[in-house]
Amino acid sequence: MNVLIVVPIVFAFLTVWGGFHRHSSADDLSTGVLKIFIVWVLSFLPSWLYIRFLGQRASALWNEYVLNLHRLAVDEPKYLPRPPRSSEFYEEWIADGGYLQEDDYNIYRQKFNAYYGRAVSSAGGSDFAVKTETLFPVFLATIGFATCWTATLWDLDFVENPTTVWDILKFGFLGAYAFTVQSLVRRFFQSDLRPSAYASALLRIIVVFTTLVPLHQLIDSLEPGVRSAVAFVVGSFPIVGVYALHRTAAVALRAAVPQLTPHYPLNQLDGLNVWYESRLIEEGIEDMQSLVTANLIDVMLHTRVPLGRLVDWIDQAQLYFHLDHSEVTRHERRRSLRFGDKPSSHPSTEDPSWTAQLGGSLGPGVRAGTRTRVKLRQLGIRTATDLLIAFPPSQVDPRTPAGSAGGQYFQHLAPVGIDLDQIRILVRVLDGNTELVPVWNWQRRGARIRAPQQTSGRRRVNGLGSSRPETTASARP
Repeated sequence: MNVLIVVPIVFAFLTVWGGFHRHSSADDLSTGVLKIFIVWVLSFLPSWLYIRFLGQRASALWNEYVLNLHRLAVDEPKYLPRPPRSSEFYEEWIADGGYLQEDDYNIYRQKFNAYYGRAVSSAGGSDFAVKTETLFPVFLATIGFATCWTATLWDLDFVENPTTVWDILKFGFLGAYAFTVQSLVRRFFQSDLRPSAYASALLRIIVVFTTLVPLHQLIDSLEPGVRSAVAFVVGSFPIVGVYALHRTAAVALRAAVPQLTPHYPLNQLDGLNVWYESRLIEEGIEDMQSLVTANLIDVMLHTRVPLGRLVDWIDQAQLYFHLDHSEVTRHERRRSLRFGDKPSSHPSTEDPSWTAQLGGSLGPGVRAGTRTRVKLRQLGIRTATDLLIAFPPSQVDPRTPAGSAGGQYFQHLAPVGIDLDQIRILVRVLDGNTELVPVWNWQRRGARIRAPQQTSGRRRVNGLGSSRPETTASARP
Protein backbone atom coordinates (compact mmCIF):
# COMPACT_ATOMS: atom_id res chain seq x y z
CA MET A 1 0.00 0.00 0.00
CA ASN A 2 2.90 2.34 0.61
CA VAL A 3 4.04 1.72 -2.97
CA LEU A 4 0.57 2.53 -4.26
CA ILE A 5 0.60 5.82 -2.34
CA VAL A 6 4.05 6.77 -3.62
CA VAL A 7 3.15 6.22 -7.31
CA PRO A 8 0.82 9.28 -7.77
CA ILE A 9 3.13 11.46 -5.67
CA VAL A 10 6.15 10.61 -7.83
CA PHE A 11 4.13 11.09 -11.01
CA ALA A 12 2.97 14.55 -9.87
CA PHE A 13 6.52 15.46 -8.85
CA LEU A 14 7.95 14.54 -12.25
CA THR A 15 5.20 16.25 -14.26
CA VAL A 16 3.37 19.09 -12.49
CA TRP A 17 6.15 20.01 -10.09
CA GLY A 18 8.84 19.95 -12.78
CA GLY A 19 11.01 17.21 -11.36
CA PHE A 20 14.59 17.75 -10.20
CA HIS A 21 15.20 20.56 -12.67
CA ARG A 22 12.92 22.97 -10.84
CA HIS A 23 14.61 25.45 -8.50
CA SER A 24 12.73 25.63 -5.20
CA SER A 25 13.28 27.54 -2.01
CA ALA A 26 13.62 25.98 1.40
CA ASP A 27 10.05 27.01 2.26
CA ASP A 28 8.70 25.28 -0.85
CA LEU A 29 10.58 22.10 0.00
CA SER A 30 9.39 22.01 3.61
CA THR A 31 5.80 22.67 2.51
CA GLY A 32 6.07 19.93 -0.10
CA VAL A 33 7.36 17.41 2.43
CA LEU A 34 4.48 18.29 4.77
CA LYS A 35 1.95 17.79 1.96
CA ILE A 36 3.47 14.42 1.10
CA PHE A 37 3.18 13.33 4.71
CA ILE A 38 -0.48 14.45 4.83
CA VAL A 39 -1.21 12.55 1.62
CA TRP A 40 0.37 9.42 3.08
CA VAL A 41 -1.57 9.63 6.37
CA LEU A 42 -4.97 10.34 4.79
CA SER A 43 -4.50 7.66 2.12
CA PHE A 44 -3.17 4.98 4.46
CA LEU A 45 -5.72 5.49 7.27
CA PRO A 46 -8.73 3.82 5.56
CA SER A 47 -6.67 0.78 4.55
CA TRP A 48 -5.10 0.51 8.01
CA LEU A 49 -8.61 0.21 9.49
CA TYR A 50 -9.20 -2.96 7.50
CA ILE A 51 -5.88 -4.48 8.57
CA ARG A 52 -6.73 -3.83 12.22
CA PHE A 53 -10.21 -5.25 11.69
CA LEU A 54 -8.80 -8.55 10.42
CA GLY A 55 -6.57 -8.87 13.46
CA GLN A 56 -8.99 -7.87 16.21
CA ARG A 57 -12.67 -8.18 15.38
CA ALA A 58 -13.35 -10.80 12.73
CA SER A 59 -12.96 -13.85 14.99
CA ALA A 60 -16.11 -13.09 17.05
CA LEU A 61 -18.44 -12.92 14.04
CA TRP A 62 -19.21 -16.63 13.75
CA ASN A 63 -20.57 -17.24 17.27
CA GLU A 64 -22.73 -14.12 17.16
CA TYR A 65 -24.11 -15.18 13.77
CA VAL A 66 -25.00 -18.68 15.04
CA LEU A 67 -26.71 -17.38 18.19
CA ASN A 68 -28.82 -14.98 16.13
CA LEU A 69 -29.92 -17.82 13.84
CA HIS A 70 -31.11 -19.88 16.79
CA ARG A 71 -32.90 -16.97 18.46
CA LEU A 72 -34.74 -16.12 15.24
CA ALA A 73 -35.68 -19.81 14.85
CA VAL A 74 -35.32 -19.49 11.09
CA ASP A 75 -35.19 -23.30 10.75
CA GLU A 76 -35.42 -26.50 12.77
CA PRO A 77 -32.67 -26.51 15.42
CA LYS A 78 -30.95 -29.58 13.94
CA TYR A 79 -30.47 -27.82 10.59
CA LEU A 80 -28.76 -24.79 12.15
CA PRO A 81 -25.02 -24.64 12.94
CA ARG A 82 -23.86 -25.86 16.31
CA PRO A 83 -24.41 -23.16 18.98
CA PRO A 84 -21.86 -22.49 21.73
CA ARG A 85 -22.08 -24.98 24.59
CA SER A 86 -22.70 -22.18 27.10
CA SER A 87 -25.81 -20.90 25.28
CA GLU A 88 -29.41 -21.80 26.10
CA PHE A 89 -29.87 -23.19 22.57
CA TYR A 90 -27.26 -25.94 22.87
CA GLU A 91 -29.50 -28.49 24.63
CA GLU A 92 -32.27 -27.76 22.14
CA TRP A 93 -29.85 -28.42 19.27
CA ILE A 94 -28.64 -31.69 20.84
CA ALA A 95 -32.19 -32.91 21.55
CA ASP A 96 -33.18 -32.32 17.94
CA GLY A 97 -30.25 -34.37 16.61
CA GLY A 98 -28.11 -31.52 15.29
CA TYR A 99 -24.91 -33.43 16.01
CA LEU A 100 -25.94 -35.99 13.37
CA GLN A 101 -25.85 -33.45 10.54
CA GLU A 102 -22.86 -32.84 8.28
CA ASP A 103 -21.35 -29.58 9.48
CA ASP A 104 -19.41 -28.81 6.30
CA TYR A 105 -22.54 -28.99 4.15
CA ASN A 106 -24.68 -26.77 6.35
CA ILE A 107 -26.30 -24.10 4.16
CA TYR A 108 -26.00 -21.40 6.84
CA ARG A 109 -22.28 -22.08 7.25
CA GLN A 110 -21.88 -21.96 3.49
CA LYS A 111 -23.57 -18.53 3.42
CA PHE A 112 -21.18 -17.30 6.07
CA ASN A 113 -18.10 -18.74 4.34
CA ALA A 114 -19.12 -17.22 1.01
CA TYR A 115 -19.10 -13.77 2.58
CA TYR A 116 -16.35 -13.91 5.21
CA GLY A 117 -14.33 -16.92 4.11
CA ARG A 118 -13.93 -20.42 5.55
CA ALA A 119 -10.99 -19.30 7.70
CA VAL A 120 -13.19 -17.09 9.89
CA SER A 121 -15.76 -19.75 10.83
CA SER A 122 -13.10 -22.40 11.47
CA ALA A 123 -10.59 -20.17 13.28
CA GLY A 124 -12.22 -20.69 16.67
CA GLY A 125 -11.11 -17.27 17.90
CA SER A 126 -7.54 -17.56 16.65
CA ASP A 127 -5.81 -15.62 13.93
CA PHE A 128 -6.49 -16.49 10.34
CA ALA A 129 -4.90 -15.70 7.00
CA VAL A 130 -6.46 -13.71 4.20
CA LYS A 131 -5.54 -14.01 0.55
CA THR A 132 -3.99 -11.09 -1.28
CA GLU A 133 -6.49 -11.16 -4.13
CA THR A 134 -9.34 -10.47 -1.72
CA LEU A 135 -7.66 -7.15 -0.85
CA PHE A 136 -7.81 -5.86 -4.41
CA PRO A 137 -10.66 -3.36 -3.66
CA VAL A 138 -8.64 -2.07 -0.70
CA PHE A 139 -5.57 -1.53 -2.88
CA LEU A 140 -7.67 0.13 -5.58
CA ALA A 141 -9.27 2.51 -3.08
CA THR A 142 -5.83 3.33 -1.61
CA ILE A 143 -4.40 4.46 -4.93
CA GLY A 144 -7.62 6.38 -5.63
CA PHE A 145 -7.37 8.25 -2.31
CA ALA A 146 -3.68 8.96 -2.88
CA THR A 147 -4.31 10.34 -6.38
CA CYS A 148 -7.18 12.58 -5.27
CA TRP A 149 -5.32 13.88 -2.22
CA THR A 150 -2.22 14.61 -4.30
CA ALA A 151 -4.30 16.63 -6.78
CA THR A 152 -6.15 18.39 -3.95
CA LEU A 153 -3.17 19.41 -1.82
CA TRP A 154 -0.75 20.27 -4.63
CA ASP A 155 -2.26 23.73 -5.06
CA LEU A 156 -4.22 25.13 -2.12
CA ASP A 157 -5.41 28.31 -3.84
CA PHE A 158 -8.82 26.72 -4.35
CA VAL A 159 -9.53 27.06 -0.63
CA GLU A 160 -9.68 30.86 -0.80
CA ASN A 161 -10.82 31.39 -4.38
CA PRO A 162 -12.64 28.45 -6.00
CA THR A 163 -13.24 29.49 -9.60
CA THR A 164 -12.85 26.55 -11.96
CA VAL A 165 -14.64 23.25 -12.20
CA TRP A 166 -11.49 21.57 -10.88
CA ASP A 167 -11.83 23.54 -7.67
CA ILE A 168 -15.45 22.41 -7.30
CA LEU A 169 -14.38 18.80 -7.84
CA LYS A 170 -11.83 19.19 -5.04
CA PHE A 171 -14.53 20.29 -2.60
CA GLY A 172 -16.67 17.40 -3.77
CA PHE A 173 -13.83 14.99 -3.01
CA LEU A 174 -13.43 16.49 0.48
CA GLY A 175 -17.11 15.80 1.18
CA ALA A 176 -16.89 12.26 -0.21
CA TYR A 177 -13.75 11.49 1.81
CA ALA A 178 -15.26 12.87 5.04
CA PHE A 179 -18.35 10.69 4.60
CA THR A 180 -16.27 7.64 3.64
CA VAL A 181 -13.91 7.82 6.61
CA GLN A 182 -16.79 8.22 9.07
CA SER A 183 -18.57 5.27 7.46
CA LEU A 184 -15.45 3.06 7.60
CA VAL A 185 -14.79 3.92 11.25
CA ARG A 186 -18.41 3.09 12.17
CA ARG A 187 -18.22 -0.17 10.25
CA PHE A 188 -14.94 -1.01 12.00
CA PHE A 189 -16.53 -0.79 15.44
CA GLN A 190 -19.63 -2.66 14.22
CA SER A 191 -17.48 -5.50 12.81
CA ASP A 192 -18.90 -4.79 9.36
CA LEU A 193 -15.73 -3.86 7.50
CA ARG A 194 -15.35 -5.71 4.20
CA PRO A 195 -13.36 -5.11 0.99
CA SER A 196 -16.68 -4.22 -0.67
CA ALA A 197 -16.81 -1.13 1.56
CA TYR A 198 -13.72 0.19 -0.23
CA ALA A 199 -15.25 -0.55 -3.63
CA SER A 200 -18.30 1.46 -2.54
CA ALA A 201 -16.04 4.32 -1.42
CA LEU A 202 -14.34 4.44 -4.80
CA LEU A 203 -17.72 4.30 -6.55
CA ARG A 204 -18.94 7.22 -4.42
CA ILE A 205 -16.00 9.37 -5.58
CA ILE A 206 -16.71 8.51 -9.23
CA VAL A 207 -20.42 9.34 -8.85
CA VAL A 208 -19.61 12.62 -7.10
CA PHE A 209 -17.25 13.72 -9.88
CA THR A 210 -19.64 12.80 -12.69
CA THR A 211 -22.53 14.54 -10.89
CA LEU A 212 -20.63 17.76 -10.12
CA VAL A 213 -19.57 18.30 -13.74
CA PRO A 214 -23.12 18.99 -15.04
CA LEU A 215 -24.20 20.48 -11.69
CA HIS A 216 -21.43 23.07 -11.99
CA GLN A 217 -23.34 24.58 -14.90
CA LEU A 218 -26.30 25.24 -12.58
CA ILE A 219 -24.38 26.72 -9.64
CA ASP A 220 -21.83 28.70 -11.64
CA SER A 221 -23.79 31.94 -11.03
CA LEU A 222 -23.68 31.52 -7.24
CA GLU A 223 -21.10 33.00 -4.90
CA PRO A 224 -17.81 31.06 -4.65
CA GLY A 225 -18.45 30.17 -1.03
CA VAL A 226 -21.93 28.87 -1.82
CA ARG A 227 -20.58 26.79 -4.71
CA SER A 228 -17.99 25.25 -2.41
CA ALA A 229 -20.59 24.38 0.21
CA VAL A 230 -22.88 22.85 -2.41
CA ALA A 231 -20.01 20.76 -3.80
CA PHE A 232 -19.08 19.52 -0.31
CA VAL A 233 -22.68 18.50 0.47
CA VAL A 234 -23.01 16.73 -2.88
CA GLY A 235 -19.76 14.92 -2.10
CA SER A 236 -21.25 13.68 1.18
CA PHE A 237 -24.68 12.92 -0.30
CA PRO A 238 -24.50 12.46 -4.09
CA ILE A 239 -28.25 11.90 -4.26
CA VAL A 240 -28.74 15.61 -3.48
CA GLY A 241 -27.00 16.56 -6.72
CA VAL A 242 -28.97 13.94 -8.63
CA TYR A 243 -32.22 15.38 -7.27
CA ALA A 244 -31.18 18.89 -8.34
CA LEU A 245 -30.40 17.72 -11.86
CA HIS A 246 -33.63 15.73 -11.90
CA ARG A 247 -35.80 18.74 -11.02
CA THR A 248 -33.97 21.00 -13.46
CA ALA A 249 -34.44 18.51 -16.27
CA ALA A 250 -38.15 18.16 -15.45
CA VAL A 251 -38.68 21.93 -15.67
CA ALA A 252 -36.62 22.35 -18.83
CA LEU A 253 -38.23 19.46 -20.68
CA ARG A 254 -41.73 20.25 -19.37
CA ALA A 255 -42.38 16.57 -19.15
CA ALA A 256 -42.81 13.98 -16.47
CA VAL A 257 -39.59 12.27 -15.48
CA PRO A 258 -39.29 9.11 -13.36
CA GLN A 259 -39.85 9.75 -9.65
CA LEU A 260 -36.67 9.16 -7.65
CA THR A 261 -38.19 9.28 -4.16
CA PRO A 262 -39.91 6.01 -3.13
CA HIS A 263 -43.35 6.15 -1.52
CA TYR A 264 -42.07 4.33 1.56
CA PRO A 265 -38.51 5.63 2.14
CA LEU A 266 -36.29 4.09 4.77
CA ASN A 267 -35.64 7.41 6.51
CA GLN A 268 -39.17 7.33 7.98
CA LEU A 269 -38.20 4.45 10.28
CA ASP A 270 -37.17 5.26 13.84
CA GLY A 271 -33.46 4.81 14.53
CA LEU A 272 -32.43 4.55 10.87
CA ASN A 273 -30.00 7.39 10.12
CA VAL A 274 -28.05 8.28 6.97
CA TRP A 275 -25.24 5.85 7.84
CA TYR A 276 -27.50 2.83 8.15
CA GLU A 277 -29.55 3.94 5.16
CA SER A 278 -26.46 4.12 2.95
CA ARG A 279 -25.40 0.69 4.23
CA LEU A 280 -28.76 -0.87 3.36
CA ILE A 281 -28.74 0.77 -0.06
CA GLU A 282 -25.40 -0.92 -0.74
CA GLU A 283 -27.22 -4.24 -0.28
CA GLY A 284 -30.04 -3.27 -2.65
CA ILE A 285 -32.57 -2.33 0.08
CA GLU A 286 -33.86 1.10 -0.97
CA ASP A 287 -37.34 1.30 0.61
CA MET A 288 -39.57 -0.39 3.17
CA GLN A 289 -40.95 -2.88 0.65
CA SER A 290 -37.42 -4.09 -0.08
CA LEU A 291 -36.70 -4.32 3.66
CA VAL A 292 -39.70 -6.44 4.63
CA THR A 293 -39.25 -8.82 1.67
CA ALA A 294 -35.46 -9.18 1.89
CA ASN A 295 -33.80 -12.37 3.08
CA LEU A 296 -33.30 -11.66 6.79
CA ILE A 297 -30.31 -14.00 7.02
CA ASP A 298 -28.50 -12.23 4.19
CA VAL A 299 -29.27 -8.77 5.58
CA MET A 300 -28.09 -9.82 9.06
CA LEU A 301 -24.93 -11.36 7.63
CA HIS A 302 -24.02 -8.61 5.18
CA THR A 303 -24.89 -5.40 7.02
CA ARG A 304 -23.88 -6.28 10.60
CA VAL A 305 -26.66 -4.03 11.89
CA PRO A 306 -27.47 -5.00 15.51
CA LEU A 307 -30.13 -7.64 15.00
CA GLY A 308 -32.52 -6.24 17.57
CA ARG A 309 -32.47 -2.93 15.72
CA LEU A 310 -32.93 -4.63 12.35
CA VAL A 311 -35.89 -6.64 13.64
CA ASP A 312 -37.44 -3.44 15.00
CA TRP A 313 -37.10 -1.75 11.59
CA ILE A 314 -38.81 -4.69 9.92
CA ASP A 315 -41.54 -4.55 12.57
CA GLN A 316 -42.12 -0.85 11.90
CA ALA A 317 -42.02 -1.27 8.13
CA GLN A 318 -44.63 -4.06 8.28
CA LEU A 319 -47.08 -1.63 9.86
CA TYR A 320 -46.27 1.43 7.73
CA PHE A 321 -46.23 -0.56 4.50
CA HIS A 322 -49.85 -1.59 5.07
CA LEU A 323 -50.95 2.04 5.44
CA ASP A 324 -51.34 4.69 2.77
CA HIS A 325 -47.93 6.32 2.37
CA SER A 326 -47.18 9.63 4.07
CA GLU A 327 -46.07 12.88 2.51
CA VAL A 328 -42.66 12.19 0.98
CA THR A 329 -41.76 14.88 -1.54
CA ARG A 330 -41.31 18.55 -0.70
CA HIS A 331 -44.37 19.42 -2.79
CA GLU A 332 -46.55 17.09 -0.72
CA ARG A 333 -45.22 18.47 2.57
CA ARG A 334 -45.79 22.07 1.38
CA ARG A 335 -49.33 21.22 0.40
CA SER A 336 -49.90 19.63 3.80
CA LEU A 337 -48.69 22.76 5.61
CA ARG A 338 -50.61 25.09 3.28
CA PHE A 339 -53.90 23.38 4.00
CA GLY A 340 -53.11 22.61 7.61
CA ASP A 341 -54.90 25.67 9.05
CA LYS A 342 -57.74 25.82 6.52
CA PRO A 343 -61.08 24.16 7.16
CA SER A 344 -61.81 21.09 5.10
CA SER A 345 -64.39 21.25 2.35
CA HIS A 346 -65.79 18.02 3.75
CA PRO A 347 -66.79 18.51 7.39
CA SER A 348 -65.30 15.87 9.63
CA THR A 349 -67.73 13.35 11.08
CA GLU A 350 -65.33 12.31 13.81
CA ASP A 351 -66.00 13.06 17.43
CA PRO A 352 -64.31 16.40 18.30
CA SER A 353 -63.15 14.96 21.61
CA TRP A 354 -60.20 13.27 19.89
CA THR A 355 -59.17 16.35 17.91
CA ALA A 356 -57.42 18.05 20.80
CA GLN A 357 -55.77 14.80 21.83
CA LEU A 358 -54.61 13.38 18.52
CA GLY A 359 -55.20 15.99 15.86
CA GLY A 360 -52.13 18.07 16.59
CA SER A 361 -51.17 20.12 13.53
CA LEU A 362 -52.71 17.63 11.10
CA GLY A 363 -54.95 19.17 8.52
CA PRO A 364 -56.93 18.12 5.47
CA GLY A 365 -53.82 18.32 3.32
CA VAL A 366 -52.18 15.26 4.87
CA ARG A 367 -52.62 11.73 3.60
CA ALA A 368 -54.71 9.15 5.38
CA GLY A 369 -51.57 7.17 6.14
CA THR A 370 -50.08 10.09 8.04
CA ARG A 371 -53.22 10.57 10.11
CA THR A 372 -53.44 6.89 11.05
CA ARG A 373 -49.75 6.72 11.88
CA VAL A 374 -49.92 9.77 14.14
CA LYS A 375 -53.00 8.46 15.92
CA LEU A 376 -51.41 5.07 16.57
CA ARG A 377 -48.07 6.59 17.58
CA GLN A 378 -49.69 8.89 20.13
CA LEU A 379 -51.38 5.85 21.62
CA GLY A 380 -47.97 4.19 21.97
CA ILE A 381 -48.30 1.88 18.93
CA ARG A 382 -45.29 2.12 16.60
CA THR A 383 -44.84 -1.39 15.17
CA ALA A 384 -46.95 -4.21 13.72
CA THR A 385 -46.47 -6.40 16.81
CA ASP A 386 -47.46 -3.46 19.04
CA LEU A 387 -50.73 -3.28 17.11
CA LEU A 388 -51.40 -7.01 17.51
CA ILE A 389 -50.59 -6.85 21.24
CA ALA A 390 -52.84 -3.82 21.82
CA PHE A 391 -55.62 -5.28 19.66
CA PRO A 392 -55.60 -9.09 20.14
CA PRO A 393 -56.97 -10.71 16.96
CA SER A 394 -59.24 -13.03 18.93
CA GLN A 395 -61.11 -10.03 20.35
CA VAL A 396 -61.09 -7.34 17.69
CA ASP A 397 -61.25 -9.48 14.51
CA PRO A 398 -64.40 -8.83 12.41
CA ARG A 399 -65.13 -12.58 12.47
CA THR A 400 -66.44 -11.92 15.98
CA PRO A 401 -70.27 -11.78 15.84
CA ALA A 402 -71.76 -8.32 16.10
CA GLY A 403 -72.71 -7.30 19.59
CA SER A 404 -70.41 -9.80 21.26
CA ALA A 405 -68.24 -8.94 24.23
CA GLY A 406 -65.15 -8.65 22.05
CA GLY A 407 -66.68 -6.03 19.78
CA GLN A 408 -68.09 -4.07 22.72
CA TYR A 409 -64.74 -4.06 24.50
CA PHE A 410 -63.01 -1.98 21.84
CA GLN A 411 -65.84 0.42 21.07
CA HIS A 412 -64.42 2.93 23.55
CA LEU A 413 -61.49 3.55 21.16
CA ALA A 414 -63.73 5.04 18.46
CA PRO A 415 -64.36 8.37 20.28
CA VAL A 416 -60.61 9.08 20.36
CA GLY A 417 -60.27 8.99 16.59
CA ILE A 418 -59.46 5.33 15.95
CA ASP A 419 -61.33 3.78 13.04
CA LEU A 420 -62.22 0.37 14.47
CA ASP A 421 -63.02 -1.11 11.05
CA GLN A 422 -59.58 -0.09 9.76
CA ILE A 423 -57.93 -1.56 12.84
CA ARG A 424 -59.80 -4.82 12.35
CA ILE A 425 -58.64 -5.12 8.75
CA LEU A 426 -55.03 -4.32 9.73
CA VAL A 427 -55.14 -6.87 12.54
CA ARG A 428 -56.51 -9.57 10.24
CA VAL A 429 -53.87 -8.91 7.56
CA LEU A 430 -50.93 -8.68 9.97
CA ASP A 431 -52.04 -11.66 12.05
CA GLY A 432 -51.69 -13.90 9.00
CA ASN A 433 -48.41 -12.35 7.83
CA THR A 434 -45.71 -15.03 7.94
CA GLU A 435 -42.96 -12.43 7.54
CA LEU A 436 -43.63 -11.40 11.16
CA VAL A 437 -42.73 -14.86 12.48
CA PRO A 438 -38.99 -14.05 12.92
CA VAL A 439 -40.01 -10.87 14.77
CA TRP A 440 -42.17 -12.84 17.21
CA ASN A 441 -39.43 -15.46 17.62
CA TRP A 442 -36.87 -12.76 18.41
CA GLN A 443 -39.11 -11.32 21.12
CA ARG A 444 -40.21 -14.68 22.54
CA ARG A 445 -36.75 -16.31 22.71
CA GLY A 446 -34.99 -13.33 24.26
CA ALA A 447 -35.00 -11.99 27.81
CA ARG A 448 -37.83 -13.37 29.94
CA ILE A 449 -39.75 -11.77 32.77
CA ARG A 450 -39.28 -13.82 35.92
CA ALA A 451 -41.90 -14.38 38.57
CA PRO A 452 -41.48 -12.33 41.77
CA GLN A 453 -40.21 -14.00 44.91
CA GLN A 454 -41.16 -13.32 48.51
CA THR A 455 -38.17 -12.44 50.69
CA SER A 456 -38.48 -11.52 54.39
CA GLY A 457 -42.10 -10.54 54.01
CA ARG A 458 -41.28 -8.13 51.20
CA ARG A 459 -41.70 -8.57 47.48
CA ARG A 460 -38.44 -8.95 45.56
CA VAL A 461 -38.30 -8.53 41.78
CA ASN A 462 -36.04 -10.63 39.54
CA GLY A 463 -35.16 -10.56 35.86
CA LEU A 464 -36.10 -7.33 34.13
CA GLY A 465 -37.46 -5.66 37.24
CA SER A 466 -41.14 -6.34 36.52
CA SER A 467 -43.43 -7.17 39.44
CA ARG A 468 -45.90 -9.18 37.36
CA PRO A 469 -45.57 -12.96 36.91
CA GLU A 470 -43.93 -14.49 33.89
CA THR A 471 -46.24 -14.47 30.91
CA THR A 472 -46.04 -14.37 27.18
CA ALA A 473 -46.81 -11.15 25.38
CA SER A 474 -48.79 -12.87 22.68
CA ALA A 475 -49.73 -16.26 21.34
CA ARG A 476 -47.79 -15.66 18.17
CA PRO A 477 -45.74 -18.57 16.74
